[in-house]
Amino acid sequence: MAAPTTGPRVLLHVDMDAFYAAVEIRENPELAGKPVVVGPDPRAHPRGVVLTASYEARKFGIRSAMSAVEALRRCPDVVFVPPHFEFYGRASSEIMELLRRFADHLQPTGIEEGYLDVTERCGGSYARARDLAGEIKAAVRKEQRLTCSIGIAPTKAAAKIASDFEKPDGLTVVEPDHIVEFLEPFSVRKILGVGPKTGDRLKELGLETIGDVQRFNRQDLVELFGAFGEYIHDVAMGTDTSEVIEPSGPPESISTETTFEKDLATYEDVWPELEALVKSLHEQLRHEKFAYRTVTLKARYSNFETHTRARSLKIHTSDLDPMLILSQTLLREVMAPGRKVRLIGVRLSNLQEHTAPQATLSKWAEVSKAPGP
Repeated sequence: MAAPTTGPRVLLHVDMDAFYAAVEIRENPELAGKPVVVGPDPRAHPRGVVLTASYEARKFGIRSAMSAVEALRRCPDVVFVPPHFEFYGRASSEIMELLRRFADHLQPTGIEEGYLDVTERCGGSYARARDLAGEIKAAVRKEQRLTCSIGIAPTKAAAKIASDFEKPDGLTVVEPDHIVEFLEPFSVRKILGVGPKTGDRLKELGLETIGDVQRFNRQDLVELFGAFGEYIHDVAMGTDTSEVIEPSGPPESISTETTFEKDLATYEDVWPELEALVKSLHEQLRHEKFAYRTVTLKARYSNFETHTRARSLKIHTSDLDPMLILSQTLLREVMAPGRKVRLIGVRLSNLQEHTAPQATLSKWAEVSKAPGP
């Protein structure tokens, strides 16, 4: 390994390409080259939504969270495949172990992506980092028969944006001297943490691109947004110092959510989508080897009002069944006549490392109420 360098950091963001769909195609090669959607077939389940789509399907404008009916309308030849979360979890575990071989430090950030700090390994050289990224891509292709896209940059924010720049199977290098120039044309929504509300506030200030932020007075941003304004400006200027942190024990929580293309009005409409989210989150839980005790449901209505509900088990478990049952219970609480839901999400908290045997049904069946956040 090269000696530590005092120059700019060399960080990689590795993002698997259309992960769920790619795994399905790997398991069933007959799907190769076809427009594939992972999600329920609308001819049998008309209220389903797209979990992910192959790049062949994306050419027709099909995207995650789109209704399956709309996906079929856009591409009558689309092939619907039900999700197999056990496949995705196993592939994710193997991919993270592969990435660990190439990293000084590895920070997984989901079932299909992660950051690598390779500063020492590459001796601060971006040319060596490009070669290393090529080695990673070749290893993923050979060992997993999948492709990934990689961004290389001195900051995590820029590396993540770069990994999305030339998908699929992309490799984008942003050297320190060009980071401001590279970031300038992207939307401020590309900055992690800038959601619709913050994006709208920034737009009111005339800040629609990262370049707009670069030219805006830093202190004014701090006065308007506090510490988050400081973070936004640092990201825009390529001076964000967020580190690649190796996982050490469980995080406070893990979560996932989806916004529907069309607001949904009934429990029967929403539950299939929530069930898919829960199963996906369970695979992440298993991959990271955590047990949970609290399940929180988040529902945002068509008027943007947001409600949360939570329940806690008596003991920790990594089982899927209690997660499903609590989610069903909480969903029934937030669904109300005349109110349509535009976003649904689920969060697991009170996490701990899972080492004990699986809890039995009788042990976790009784639950206690826990207040929403």
